[in-house]
Amino acid sequence: MWFKAFVLLRIPISGFLLLTYVNFGTCGGVMLLGMLALLVYVSILLIQFREDALILASVLLLLEFGGGVLMMAMGNYLHFRSYDLLDWAVMAGIVGLVWTLPNALVLYSQRAKFTEPETNKPGL
Repeated sequence: MWFKAFVLLRIPISGFLLLTYVNFGTCGGVMLLGMLALLVYVSILLIQFREDALILASVLLLLEFGGGVLMMAMGNYLHFRSYDLLDWAVMAGIVGLVWTLPNALVLYSQRAKFTEPETNKPGL
């Protein structure tokens, strides 16, 4: 039961992280609509414990990670004077530790629910 609540509670934050892709103009708007459709589809699969849900959830986590890094970097919340590779690595570390890693650990801990039990067929 708590896993379904987890999936439903992560939808608004995921949508917020994916909103960053709108900054890429018209193409970004189309990408956002596709990613929001993917978010809804993956959430439904996760609630139903479908087999392919974990693979699609990992793709969605990667998209959210990219959106979170772009959001932090474009907003310049840490007030860097200029951006270099180290600053992007700091942003990736913050988003990875705060959002992506906890989500991945919860999904990993529930992976047994997504596998179908083996059925022994008599006579084979």
